[in-house]
Amino acid sequence: MIPICLITGFLGTGKTTLLKRIVEENRDRKWIYLINEFSALDVDGAMVSEENSDVVSIPGGSIFCKCLVTEFIGQMTKIHEQHGDVEGVVIEASGMADPRVIADMLKETQLDQHFELANILTIVEPRSFRALIHTLPNIIHQVEAADLVLLNKSDLFDEDRLAATEQAVRNIKADANLVRCVKGKIDFPVFGNSGSH
Repeated sequence: MIPICLITGFLGTGKTTLLKRIVEENRDRKWIYLINEFSALDVDGAMVSEENSDVVSIPGGSIFCKCLVTEFIGQMTKIHEQHGDVEGVVIEASGMADPRVIADMLKETQLDQHFELANILTIVEPRSFRALIHTLPNIIHQVEAADLVLLNKSDLFDEDRLAATEQAVRNIKADANLVRCVKGKIDFPVFGNSGSH
């Protein structure tokens, strides 16, 4: 089985910074990176692909919505068929993505015979998180599904703001594995909870 690490978080939380660090620190690994930010300009794909040739970009919408599901399934099938030596797939989902959908998609297309959702990382940041949870339900779903919640940009906010954001996360998921970080710098096993979803 090929493990999948899914990185979620709203636009501006630091997903691309984290992804660039993962790419940089794992150049010797045979990983494929799928980039999906909600932008026709595809800024994230352009930034990360400079670092690694094993980057596939799917811009223009959420890969887990009907508008791009065919392209996502096609890319995953291609990874399975053409990259027999791949050790893992890291997906940077759009900020609007509902991570609950990916396991169902893999099962419905029988790709779950080749891939397993091993780890879901959700990145939040104190500036916007508490406001977004009242307007964007998928932000809540991202926290609920997360194996690890990163409270990013923790160097830019005072303790009161950080504590309030942590409490907001725990109000959604009381037992959240929640870690403060700066620029996504944290040591964690990218595919750490293999087979947990």
